[in-house]
Amino acid sequence: MRRPRVSLYNLGCRVNQYETRETAAELVRRGYRIVPFGQAADVCVVNTCSVTHEADAKSRAALRRAARCGGEPLVVATGCYVETAPETVAAMPEVATVAPNDSKPRLAEIVDDTLRLSGRMLFQDPLSEEDDSDLAVGPPEALGEGQSLIQLLREGEGSVGRTRAVIKIQDGCNHFCTFCIIPFTRGRLRSRTPADVLAEARELAAVGYRELVLVGICLGDYGDEKGPARGERDPLALLIEQLAEIDGIDRIRLSSMDPADTSADLLATMAAVPQVCPHLHLSLQAGSEDVLRRMRRRYTAGRFRELVGEIYAAMPDAGLTCDVIAGFPGESETDFKETLRLCEEARFLHIHAFPYSPRSGTAAARLDDDVSHAEKQARVRELSALSERLGLRFAEERLGETVHVLIEQRDRRGLLTGLAPNYLRVTCDGPDEWRGRVVPIRIESAGSGGAHGSPAPTEPVDLTLVGGPVR
Repeated sequence: MRRPRVSLYNLGCRVNQYETRETAAELVRRGYRIVPFGQAADVCVVNTCSVTHEADAKSRAALRRAARCGGEPLVVATGCYVETAPETVAAMPEVATVAPNDSKPRLAEIVDDTLRLSGRMLFQDPLSEEDDSDLAVGPPEALGEGQSLIQLLREGEGSVGRTRAVIKIQDGCNHFCTFCIIPFTRGRLRSRTPADVLAEARELAAVGYRELVLVGICLGDYGDEKGPARGERDPLALLIEQLAEIDGIDRIRLSSMDPADTSADLLATMAAVPQVCPHLHLSLQAGSEDVLRRMRRRYTAGRFRELVGEIYAAMPDAGLTCDVIAGFPGESETDFKETLRLCEEARFLHIHAFPYSPRSGTAAARLDDDVSHAEKQARVRELSALSERLGLRFAEERLGETVHVLIEQRDRRGLLTGLAPNYLRVTCDGPDEWRGRVVPIRIESAGSGGAHGSPAPTEPVDLTLVGGPVR
């Protein structure tokens, strides 16, 4: 008998990425061998997304593609598309098992049961040798950010460089924006206890992770199931302070934040705690008061401008990124120009722009989708062009500065690459030994996608050994 082989494919958000990695880690503990997606496997897990109709189509394509992998794998479907179209997924001949989102904590057990109950006999192939030294998931989009799965497993085999780890601290959402299906697929807000999050963070620090990325469906609502009590601290701010006390964690980074949940307490904590990266990804969505009202967002464009001012006042070197929906129903050319103006005023270093598409089951789907496809695409292109200009300006403003870069991997050109605390992507020449280390880099050139520099001083400095956490 041989070890069972499993491949995994992930679509969608960082929360999905986290859940896929947790499942993979548990499968490794259960004796499974992780193989690249597309190679021969006994089971294939597809973690689907349903944020748009395009995501639905990609999820169906991934499920069909999984079944065509070598070894005729049993396909286990999970994720948000399973929630929005359970009958469609269950009826797909390629799918052996459907696992809804609320069963993800025991997804590895479900995979194990699926394989065991299939009656498959796993005979050793005498012509092949198992080799876990290059465990991965195949294409970069399989888990996002072009990183291999094994690099982010808390437990695995072989020597791996550990830099950034994702921790999911909450799930669900209590806010029903008119364009969003996620509250229906993820359910109501629920947060992990601080003790649970801290225990996982200590485990990650013990095996060498240097940076924690806190993620959630509605991250800023962490701990607010009953609503924030007047006069009490922001639960997310308190959690950050506790995480910063863990030895070995140099950086704490927040994932996407709703502007309405970005409290003054949180900003003050981010500015005061050295380990916290001065970077926020804000789900702006639109810069027009009328469009924000139709989206049922919990802030106005005026309030967003105030928030941006508060962020820069607390953290002058902060890097801001955002999401914007182009072509929401009723968005006029004037509305769109207001969005462009607000993005430029906010000095975002990157704008993630995507065209609006009606989502069945949402309130916005009942509105007249009156912005043409061609106009939506044109607005996305204009936002992307603005993003490139702002990204270049952000990088140019840091020419001559020395920033501390957590080296991750090599890019396609063979250069080492990593992130500065403010989310500036930096490349440099250097040896592989720098991976997973914080290296001071002097910025020498700038581009819309980041900056390039040289080590300053000539040797990398691991500041955790000579002066505590770094910014």
